[in-house]
Amino acid sequence: MSLEDLVMILTKERDLDDLQELGDSFYDNAASYIKRLEESRNEATNYREADMLSDELKNARMVLEGIFDRRRSKIIDAALNTASGIRTDVKGLTAKEKPMFDSIVTALESGRTDVLLPILEPGREPGRAQNPSKNILGETTSKEKPIENSVIQDSNVTEDLMMVKVLKDIPRFVGVDGRHYHLSGEDVVVLPKANALVLCNKNVAIPLQNQQGKG
Repeated sequence: MSLEDLVMILTKERDLDDLQELGDSFYDNAASYIKRLEESRNEATNYREADMLSDELKNARMVLEGIFDRRRSKIIDAALNTASGIRTDVKGLTAKEKPMFDSIVTALESGRTDVLLPILEPGREPGRAQNPSKNILGETTSKEKPIENSVIQDSNVTEDLMMVKVLKDIPRFVGVDGRHYHLSGEDVVVLPKANALVLCNKNVAIPLQNQQGKG
């Protein structure tokens, strides 16, 4: 790795909306490069060489910090989308960045549980989830998938249905009834009311009739 390599990576990172593929060894390689510069500077035999190495070291640190800051912003945006229930296929995360992404998603979901749910569901104790954490489309966001029918048996799940017309393609999600849905634009479907209302509120579907009960 060299300073030129880091500059090229930073330039590309700024140009891309998504994370560029750096490989799991990127940060380790960067650490080795910085350490090598420090050792070379300390072992320099004259002031001119030491000054040149000091300048390269300073620039390398600045560029590396720029790369991290740019990628961190993208990771935060992706985590916000994931915690909000927008299905995003987050690619390009390195092994060292994945725990950061996961921890941000967990913190955002926990914040929703502790701050918002006590208002929307007063009977629920703050910090205590009664069901697996779900995103706004009803999809399980925890690592464990729901056992078939377990969601249906929960007393908090409404039995109301709503017919909607889908306006745009929607990534596959798990409804509050435990079923998997993969909807395309122009589809006319009957969904659990909770999921249907979310889609309508997000302007990706429109209601075609009032709620109906299962029977």
